Amino acid sequence: MKFVRGLENMFEKYIEGFFNKKFSSGLQPIEIGKQLVREMDDEKTVGVSKTYVPNLYMVYLNSADYSRISSYSQSICNELSLYVMEQAKLRQYTIIGTPVIEFNEEENIAKGNFRVVSSFSEPLPEEKKMVSENTVCPVGSDTRVFDKIECNFMVKSCLLGVLKVLEGPDTGVKVEMQTNRVNIGRRPSNELPLTDLNTSRLQAYVILEDENHVLYDAKSLNGTYVNDQRIMRKELETGDHIKVGNTVILYEVN
Repeated sequence: MKFVRGLENMFEKYIEGFFNKKFSSGLQPIEIGKQLVREMDDEKTVGVSKTYVPNLYMVYLNSADYSRISSYSQSICNELSLYVMEQAKLRQYTIIGTPVIEFNEEENIAKGNFRVVSSFSEPLPEEKKMVSENTVCPVGSDTRVFDKIECNFMVKSCLLGVLKVLEGPDTGVKVEMQTNRVNIGRRPSNELPLTDLNTSRLQAYVILEDENHVLYDAKSLNGTYVNDQRIMRKELETGDHIKVGNTVILYEVN
């Protein structure tokens, strides 16, 4: 527990005093750290040989609290990331890469309160099945993620879908997908990266399920919409219009 004590000492020395002086709300960073660990425990996924936990954590604060913490945010996020890694290690959890902690503001959160939303920014290793360039997709396969494939034209699970941005800062950008996962949002490494500031770093993602492309909202702040209906999960049909932030994306099957 030496690391945890060190984290608490850091908060007490550098940050908690700032909160106590500046925040009438009494919000304490150590409370955020504890909530991150609870979120990690709640959202763990048990695989065949390992237990995986999310590697992306979004912390939403009241606008006033967010503005006051902004000058400290990077230091706090770095320390919280180390804290989450250490707690995952103690629990024998597996995190893909280094956990990313981000602060965001949300006006409808009361002063002194906050909420944490977590997600997996990449497919889990046990969701992937490597195939060679010459492999043909088998009928009835439940494999969701392939790196390189050649598909038999009679197999529906190898349908070719296209996401094309119709409206927004990234109009004209498009990405093709077959069985590969497509992440959507402001993170540069996404398969469909957006510059729309009203979207989250990981806003939504599309995966292949039961021979259909399925869109999932990644617990985004502003929500994901299909044909003007807010969704958490939606089987896509050709011609569907996906709205995230100020961006409209067309889904079509070729």
